[in-house]
Amino acid sequence: MKTRVFTGIALALIFVPVFILGGYLLDGLLLLLSAAATYEIIKMFNIKSNVPMYVVIHEVVSSALMFFVLRSYFQGVLNLEYVFYLLILLLILGALLTVFEERYTTSDLSNMLLATLYPAFGFAAISYLRFLDLHNIGFLFTITIFTDMFAYIVGINFGKHRLAVKISPKKSWEGSIGGTFFALLFALLYIFGFGVEMIGNLEVTLLGSIVIIALLSIFGQIGDLIASKFKRDYGVKDYSNLFPGHGGVMDRFDSVIFAAMILVFMSEVVGLL
Repeated sequence: MKTRVFTGIALALIFVPVFILGGYLLDGLLLLLSAAATYEIIKMFNIKSNVPMYVVIHEVVSSALMFFVLRSYFQGVLNLEYVFYLLILLLILGALLTVFEERYTTSDLSNMLLATLYPAFGFAAISYLRFLDLHNIGFLFTITIFTDMFAYIVGINFGKHRLAVKISPKKSWEGSIGGTFFALLFALLYIFGFGVEMIGNLEVTLLGSIVIIALLSIFGQIGDLIASKFKRDYGVKDYSNLFPGHGGVMDRFDSVIFAAMILVFMSEVVGLL
């Protein structure tokens, strides 16, 4: 517990100022997190595969490049066509590997795409939200942190009905509902306490805020379950030990990157209606 608390404080001292400052410093950090998350996922996949190291390096670099391209597209620096060009290139390289590298299977190709694209899209979504406004990040992390915190507290004390026994046996419906309730409370306090008028491209209203917070809390928990499902399937406890007491990048950011993608989707689609 002491290690977890100490690491949490250290992470807050590093990440909070960087998120506040934003810009290239934040994008550099998110690029590194995207590459690290890709490496963690590939390492997990390699428990059942034997992908050569040069392929691993290629996928980590591809994740960083995909993050950069997506970040640049979201900020209006690059056109959408460059995202498609990179996707096509990744598919071509993956297809070539399945033909000329005996240890690289068709399953490895799908794993490569997942390991490359999932973190890159997630961290690029966080970058875009910060680019729009700092309060987007405060709002997002308020939801995911308080959902996680109170889902644990309520679940430990009142949880009786298991949420997903085969994926995460300790999670309960009571904990999930409690986490969403307290996330709703604290996120509303955040919005109206700081006088936030826009979340992404969405105008803040009481009813709209309640819907957005509830959805992000639920999808954040789904993101956590997705990451847990992979770990259970591959028999690993944590993706890595990069953050002592917290696991790896995917352990620490599984909820927030999934929720960030959902928020960007809602912001762009609903905001354009």
